[in-house]
Amino acid sequence: MSTDTYKDILIGFSFILAEVFVFQHLSFFGATPDPLLIFVLWITMKYDRVKLILIVAGLSFLQDALFDYWGLNMFSKTLLCFMAFNFLNRRKENRLLIWQIFLVIFIAAISHNLIFLGLASFADAYSASFSPIIFILLDSLYTALLGSILFIFKGN
Repeated sequence: MSTDTYKDILIGFSFILAEVFVFQHLSFFGATPDPLLIFVLWITMKYDRVKLILIVAGLSFLQDALFDYWGLNMFSKTLLCFMAFNFLNRRKENRLLIWQIFLVIFIAAISHNLIFLGLASFADAYSASFSPIIFILLDSLYTALLGSILFIFKGN
């Protein structure tokens, strides 16, 4: 692995830590963003499919370990990257507008949350008080808003 790969893994780890220490305490009507999903979408345009899926699976498994989901995020993020890889790689040459960035992140977050919710319904991960509408729509909106803000501050 190259130094860029190690650097991206460390950045992904910092996104997980930011979610654990910051964003879990900044809930909005029970919705929390998924910063790792934003990072995963960003590195989708950087690596080939196999390397991307291995990196995403490792980071998502670490996220699952910290949040006690054990494989739900790993499977849903890996499947999302596998499905969205061709679409995102075709758009890496173009400079997208802010509303297009918001829309791509929002659709990816909804897809991720639907996969996650489908898996969680089989695993009974959310047997206690849980609202699927808040999880699917508000979490996705919050993640898309955070991703758009990061895109604005990222610069070129």
